[in-house]
Amino acid sequence: MDIAKEMLGHTFTYDSEEGKLSGIIVETEAYLGEIDKAAHSYNGRHTPSNDPLYQDGGTIYIYSIHSWLDMDISIQKKGIPNGILIRGLQPVDGLEIMEKNRKKTGFDVTNGPAKWIRAFGIRDKTLSGTPLNSDNFIFSEKKVQTPKNILATPRIGVPNKEPWTSKKMRFIVEGNPYVSKMYKRDMNLDTYGWL
Repeated sequence: MDIAKEMLGHTFTYDSEEGKLSGIIVETEAYLGEIDKAAHSYNGRHTPSNDPLYQDGGTIYIYSIHSWLDMDISIQKKGIPNGILIRGLQPVDGLEIMEKNRKKTGFDVTNGPAKWIRAFGIRDKTLSGTPLNSDNFIFSEKKVQTPKNILATPRIGVPNKEPWTSKKMRFIVEGNPYVSKMYKRDMNLDTYGWL
């Protein structure tokens, strides 16, 4: 869970065929592998599809959910299938391409896990299993922004998995308008929640 918090403020970059696309991570969700009822690897479930979770930390895992794609990053040593879902990004490079891919403008372009993936032009699971910082995907070594405050909340879209449904395993940059399900009244449009 510390890693999920630590990822906030780092940039995530995809060198796509359309151009360089990047954003600052503003929202993450932790999944604790075999013990976590909401995780794809709960009870040791291991399939060709979720195999990237079992690979070395820093492996990309792309999966479909309700015809949309989401992306986790494996975070442990090989064989321990814990992952962190990137839920929201604040665009840095390639905003015009993102808007074209999403056919949207404003915060709605990347304020959700399936939204930013579509904005980045990722349309299938071909890149699942790619190690970070090897080719297409770059995770910045250092934070480029520091959150003023990090809020921990229950995860989104994880019903009927108690006690895991209620656990506070979603981490957000408080006030950042690119966080999913962020009410307008809670948005900090002056600093976007950064120091």
